Amino acid sequence: MNLLQSGVNEKCRVVSVDLCDSLKEHLRAMGVYPHATLRVKRYGWFKSSVQVQSGRRMIALGKEQARAIEICAA
Repeated sequence: MNLLQSGVNEKCRVVSVDLCDSLKEHLRAMGVYPHATLRVKRYGWFKSSVQVQSGRRMIALGKEQARAIEICAA
């Protein structure tokens, strides 16, 4: 299951991030990495973007980035 398939306010755990190395490092710096716990806060129109919470930080991701983040239920 990927991040776009999660419901709003559901806790999930990151399994893997399938992006290029530079984007992986950028997301890691923001708190999105394997075994991290995220919570989807809201989706943009037609799920074009997703806003997630990682700890106290709010992160906005595009549709393709969110699709590349594999998750499981926390």
